[in-house]
Amino acid sequence: MIKGFAEAVYKKYDGTAYDLMNEALEKALNMAGIQRSDIQGFITTFLPGIFDGNIFLHFFPDQLCGYLGINPKYIDSLDYGGPSVLAGLYRAEKLIKYEGLDNILLLFGGKGSLVRQTRETVDSYENLYDGVTNTPYKQLLSGYSYKNPLSDYALVAQRHKKIYGTADEDRARLMVKQRKNGNDSGYSMFTGDISVDDVLSSPVISSPLHLLEIVYPVDGFHAFIVSKSPGKLRPVKIKKYGEAHWSKLPPELEEIMITPASESSRNFRDEIKHCDAYELYDSFSITVILQLEDTGIIKKGEFGKFIEKTDISSSGDMPLNTGGGSINRGQPAYMSGSVLLYESLLQLNGMAKNQVRDINSVFINGIGGWSRNHSVSMILGD
Repeated sequence: MIKGFAEAVYKKYDGTAYDLMNEALEKALNMAGIQRSDIQGFITTFLPGIFDGNIFLHFFPDQLCGYLGINPKYIDSLDYGGPSVLAGLYRAEKLIKYEGLDNILLLFGGKGSLVRQTRETVDSYENLYDGVTNTPYKQLLSGYSYKNPLSDYALVAQRHKKIYGTADEDRARLMVKQRKNGNDSGYSMFTGDISVDDVLSSPVISSPLHLLEIVYPVDGFHAFIVSKSPGKLRPVKIKKYGEAHWSKLPPELEEIMITPASESSRNFRDEIKHCDAYELYDSFSITVILQLEDTGIIKKGEFGKFIEKTDISSSGDMPLNTGGGSINRGQPAYMSGSVLLYESLLQLNGMAKNQVRDINSVFINGIGGWSRNHSVSMILGD
């Protein structure tokens, strides 16, 4: 059960990544009512460039523990990208149940602005260094100005248009509705009403994806403390769980429009359809569409009809990305999983400004890794 949770998110933070993570941790400790000495487990992740420009930090979790002044019995670093924090929550619950530990700290984030200002991404950060390769793309794509994962998701969106007739207006309509949710949430970073025309008139970054359907990397950390008791919070825990890992590059996939979410959600599709709210990874507009299809919420090719007729607001018939998603909150250090988990906990604990009424369960799905290699699906509730 989660005893404390907090965020510290900025468009651009002037201090170090270490200062920023300390801010998020202190807030979570205050909510949980515990001290740093009470933390018995620590789970985190690392991506190139997000910690004060370092492409690599040796024994990274140890360095963080030393800086934060914690001495956990268990340390782990999960390298799944966006859904890492969700996988961390599952492992934390198992550590408490089977290993007898208490107060497991999940700390995820970094400084996306450090990478953003180089005009690279965490997947192409290697371009800044001679003789350094941290992705399998460098030799394959040398000579091209590649910006994965953007170019890859644009290819998927283009294929979705061709095979299923998904129009640019359909994706834009999703962005308009998510922006409305972000406005209503009271804590979204990117606010103000937008229209379908606004989305479609924003610059095309990689055809057919426009600027307003692409996530913006920001600086931030989320801290979650998983404990034996929920303290003052609702006793929220994982009710259903699945993860899937497809270690293939796009040319090796039989179909690029199918993601590992089709596997990670396979064993509880009926339960998914009866959840009270849905938080789906939204690095790009097309990412949400793929998860809606692959988790069985809608059929392939029916997104246009779905988004035209469905009210996805917190008071609607299918609350979806109720905080506006990371497209409107910002994506801390190129990972959106913590944004989804944070909003889910706000909703389940009755702490959201745009509260879903009578909410008892939230379906969360995270996608990450090169070319959607990893997916974590879970239903959270009590």
